[in-house]
Amino acid sequence: MAGKETGSGEEPDARKIKQRAGRRDLEALRDRRMQAAEMFAAGRRQIDVAIELEVSQQTASRWHRQWIEGGNEALEGAGRAGRRPRLDDAQIAAIRE
Repeated sequence: MAGKETGSGEEPDARKIKQRAGRRDLEALRDRRMQAAEMFAAGRRQIDVAIELEVSQQTASRWHRQWIEGGNEALEGAGRAGRRPRLDDAQIAAIRE
């Protein structure tokens, strides 16, 4: 079935390229949260943070709550995207053997 359409009118390869391009840049997201932390520490309001960093008011509110409760470390992030793996490194190594 060569040339099968995806329903959006695009070829499957074009959709894959869009998906890859849309992946999150975890470092950039972390930098933005750290910038928010600096703004909160300087006394900036949540709405100012939301506007300047181009995030929703809800996101700025969540970041502010996390910053109040745990400081900059709370905004560092998990260092990964998606859910946590079910297997640890040793279990994965055992499977690969």
